[in-house]
Amino acid sequence: MGEIWLTGLLSSYRGIAIPLSLIIEIVIAVIGVLPSFFVTAANIAIFGIWWGGMLSIAGESLGAVAAFILYRQGLDRMVGRQGRFGTSLKSKMDKFSDATVGRAFFLVLAFRLLPYMPSGAVTLGAAGSRMRLHAFVLSSTLGKIPALAVEVATVTLAMKLPLKGFLAIAAIVILVWILMEYLKSRRKYVE
Repeated sequence: MGEIWLTGLLSSYRGIAIPLSLIIEIVIAVIGVLPSFFVTAANIAIFGIWWGGMLSIAGESLGAVAAFILYRQGLDRMVGRQGRFGTSLKSKMDKFSDATVGRAFFLVLAFRLLPYMPSGAVTLGAAGSRMRLHAFVLSSTLGKIPALAVEVATVTLAMKLPLKGFLAIAAIVILVWILMEYLKSRRKYVE
Protein backbone atom coordinates (compact mmCIF):
# COMPACT_ATOMS: atom_id res chain seq x y z
CA MET A 1 0.00 0.00 0.00
CA GLY A 2 2.99 2.31 0.51
CA GLU A 3 3.71 2.29 -3.22
CA ILE A 4 0.19 3.63 -3.96
CA TRP A 5 0.69 6.57 -1.59
CA LEU A 6 4.20 7.19 -2.89
CA THR A 7 3.06 6.96 -6.52
CA GLY A 8 0.43 9.59 -5.78
CA LEU A 9 3.00 11.80 -4.06
CA LEU A 10 5.52 11.54 -6.90
CA SER A 11 2.76 12.14 -9.48
CA SER A 12 1.57 15.22 -7.62
CA TYR A 13 5.06 16.70 -7.50
CA ARG A 14 6.24 15.60 -10.93
CA GLY A 15 8.72 18.49 -11.19
CA ILE A 16 10.66 17.27 -8.16
CA ALA A 17 9.76 13.57 -8.36
CA ILE A 18 13.33 12.43 -9.08
CA PRO A 19 15.03 14.23 -6.17
CA LEU A 20 12.10 13.32 -3.93
CA SER A 21 12.47 9.63 -4.82
CA LEU A 22 16.23 9.81 -4.20
CA ILE A 23 15.72 11.47 -0.80
CA ILE A 24 13.21 8.79 0.21
CA GLU A 25 15.66 6.05 -0.85
CA ILE A 26 18.45 7.69 1.17
CA VAL A 27 16.26 7.93 4.29
CA ILE A 28 15.23 4.28 3.92
CA ALA A 29 18.88 3.21 3.56
CA VAL A 30 19.96 5.19 6.62
CA ILE A 31 17.14 3.71 8.71
CA GLY A 32 18.42 0.34 7.52
CA VAL A 33 15.46 -1.92 8.24
CA LEU A 34 12.71 -0.60 5.97
CA PRO A 35 12.18 -2.34 2.63
CA SER A 36 12.61 -0.18 -0.44
CA PHE A 37 10.57 -2.25 -2.88
CA PHE A 38 7.63 0.14 -2.57
CA VAL A 39 9.87 2.97 -3.82
CA THR A 40 10.92 0.76 -6.73
CA ALA A 41 7.23 0.09 -7.47
CA ALA A 42 6.43 3.81 -7.41
CA ASN A 43 9.45 4.61 -9.61
CA ILE A 44 8.33 2.01 -12.15
CA ALA A 45 4.75 3.28 -12.11
CA ILE A 46 5.86 6.88 -12.67
CA PHE A 47 8.96 6.56 -14.87
CA GLY A 48 8.56 3.14 -16.51
CA ILE A 49 10.60 -0.02 -16.06
CA TRP A 50 13.91 1.26 -17.50
CA TRP A 51 14.09 4.78 -16.00
CA GLY A 52 12.31 3.72 -12.81
CA GLY A 53 14.83 0.90 -12.38
CA MET A 54 17.75 3.25 -13.04
CA LEU A 55 16.35 5.75 -10.53
CA SER A 56 16.03 2.97 -7.93
CA ILE A 57 19.65 1.89 -8.51
CA ALA A 58 20.84 5.49 -8.14
CA GLY A 59 18.74 5.97 -5.00
CA GLU A 60 19.94 2.76 -3.40
CA SER A 61 23.57 3.62 -4.20
CA LEU A 62 23.28 7.13 -2.77
CA GLY A 63 21.47 5.73 0.26
CA ALA A 64 24.18 3.14 0.82
CA VAL A 65 26.86 5.86 0.71
CA ALA A 66 24.98 8.05 3.20
CA ALA A 67 24.30 5.10 5.50
CA PHE A 68 27.92 3.90 5.31
CA ILE A 69 29.27 7.33 6.27
CA LEU A 70 26.77 7.82 9.11
CA TYR A 71 27.17 4.26 10.42
CA ARG A 72 30.95 4.56 10.36
CA GLN A 73 30.82 7.86 12.29
CA GLY A 74 28.42 6.33 14.80
CA LEU A 75 30.55 3.21 15.25
CA ASP A 76 33.68 5.30 15.68
CA ARG A 77 31.96 7.24 18.45
CA MET A 78 30.59 4.12 20.16
CA VAL A 79 33.80 2.13 19.94
CA GLY A 80 35.83 5.14 21.05
CA ARG A 81 33.82 5.45 24.25
CA GLN A 82 35.13 3.85 27.37
CA GLY A 83 32.86 1.27 28.84
CA ARG A 84 31.29 -2.05 28.21
CA PHE A 85 28.98 -1.13 25.34
CA GLY A 86 31.77 0.13 23.13
CA THR A 87 34.02 -2.85 23.92
CA SER A 88 31.20 -5.31 23.33
CA LEU A 89 30.28 -3.70 20.03
CA LYS A 90 33.92 -3.63 18.94
CA SER A 91 34.38 -7.35 19.61
CA LYS A 92 31.30 -8.16 17.54
CA MET A 93 32.39 -5.91 14.68
CA ASP A 94 35.92 -7.38 14.68
CA LYS A 95 34.63 -10.48 12.86
CA PHE A 96 33.77 -8.41 9.81
CA SER A 97 36.58 -5.91 10.28
CA ASP A 98 39.22 -8.64 10.41
CA ALA A 99 38.39 -9.43 6.80
CA THR A 100 40.96 -8.16 4.37
CA VAL A 101 39.85 -5.24 2.23
CA GLY A 102 39.50 -7.57 -0.77
CA ARG A 103 37.49 -10.10 1.20
CA ALA A 104 35.25 -7.34 2.57
CA PHE A 105 34.68 -6.16 -1.01
CA PHE A 106 33.49 -9.61 -2.06
CA LEU A 107 31.43 -10.07 1.11
CA VAL A 108 29.52 -6.86 0.40
CA LEU A 109 29.16 -7.82 -3.26
CA ALA A 110 27.82 -11.28 -2.37
CA PHE A 111 25.36 -9.98 0.21
CA ARG A 112 24.12 -7.27 -2.15
CA LEU A 113 23.44 -9.89 -4.83
CA LEU A 114 20.75 -11.38 -2.62
CA PRO A 115 17.45 -9.64 -3.33
CA TYR A 116 15.50 -8.55 -0.26
CA MET A 117 18.61 -8.86 1.96
CA PRO A 118 18.42 -6.24 4.73
CA SER A 119 20.84 -3.67 3.41
CA GLY A 120 21.29 -2.06 6.81
CA ALA A 121 23.04 -5.17 8.14
CA VAL A 122 25.40 -5.31 5.14
CA THR A 123 26.17 -1.60 5.40
CA LEU A 124 26.75 -1.81 9.15
CA GLY A 125 29.16 -4.71 8.69
CA ALA A 126 31.06 -2.83 5.99
CA ALA A 127 31.12 0.37 8.05
CA GLY A 128 32.69 -1.56 10.91
CA SER A 129 35.42 -2.94 8.67
CA ARG A 130 38.55 -1.38 7.23
CA MET A 131 36.83 -1.09 3.87
CA ARG A 132 37.23 2.28 2.17
CA LEU A 133 34.26 4.25 0.92
CA HIS A 134 35.09 3.89 -2.79
CA ALA A 135 35.42 0.10 -2.50
CA PHE A 136 32.11 -0.06 -0.62
CA VAL A 137 30.35 2.08 -3.24
CA LEU A 138 31.68 -0.09 -6.08
CA SER A 139 30.90 -3.47 -4.48
CA SER A 140 27.55 -2.32 -3.13
CA THR A 141 26.38 -0.88 -6.45
CA LEU A 142 27.65 -3.82 -8.52
CA GLY A 143 25.85 -6.22 -6.21
CA LYS A 144 22.68 -4.16 -6.10
CA ILE A 145 22.20 -4.03 -9.88
CA PRO A 146 21.24 -7.72 -10.34
CA ALA A 147 19.27 -7.73 -7.08
CA LEU A 148 17.34 -4.66 -8.21
CA ALA A 149 16.74 -6.27 -11.62
CA VAL A 150 15.05 -9.16 -9.81
CA GLU A 151 13.14 -6.67 -7.65
CA VAL A 152 12.02 -4.69 -10.73
CA ALA A 153 10.84 -7.90 -12.42
CA THR A 154 8.99 -9.01 -9.29
CA VAL A 155 7.38 -5.63 -8.74
CA THR A 156 6.38 -5.37 -12.41
CA LEU A 157 4.83 -8.84 -12.28
CA ALA A 158 3.02 -8.06 -9.03
CA MET A 159 1.65 -4.81 -10.48
CA LYS A 160 0.27 -6.65 -13.53
CA LEU A 161 -1.12 -9.71 -11.75
CA PRO A 162 -4.69 -9.68 -10.58
CA LEU A 163 -5.05 -9.97 -6.82
CA LYS A 164 -6.14 -13.63 -7.03
CA GLY A 165 -3.03 -14.58 -9.01
CA PHE A 166 -0.77 -12.72 -6.60
CA LEU A 167 -2.41 -14.40 -3.59
CA ALA A 168 -2.12 -17.83 -5.25
CA ILE A 169 1.62 -17.35 -5.85
CA ALA A 170 2.11 -16.07 -2.29
CA ALA A 171 0.23 -19.10 -0.91
CA ILE A 172 2.40 -21.49 -2.94
CA VAL A 173 5.60 -19.80 -1.76
CA ILE A 174 4.44 -19.98 1.87
CA LEU A 175 3.46 -23.66 1.54
CA VAL A 176 6.83 -24.54 -0.01
CA TRP A 177 8.61 -22.69 2.81
CA ILE A 178 6.53 -24.52 5.47
CA LEU A 179 7.28 -27.86 3.79
CA MET A 180 11.02 -27.10 3.69
CA GLU A 181 11.03 -26.10 7.37
CA TYR A 182 9.12 -29.26 8.28
CA LEU A 183 11.54 -31.48 6.36
CA LYS A 184 14.50 -29.71 7.93
CA SER A 185 13.11 -30.24 11.44
CA ARG A 186 12.41 -33.93 10.71
CA ARG A 187 16.00 -34.38 9.54
CA LYS A 188 17.30 -32.92 12.81
CA TYR A 189 14.94 -35.13 14.80
CA VAL A 190 16.12 -38.30 13.01
CA GLU A 191 19.78 -37.48 13.69
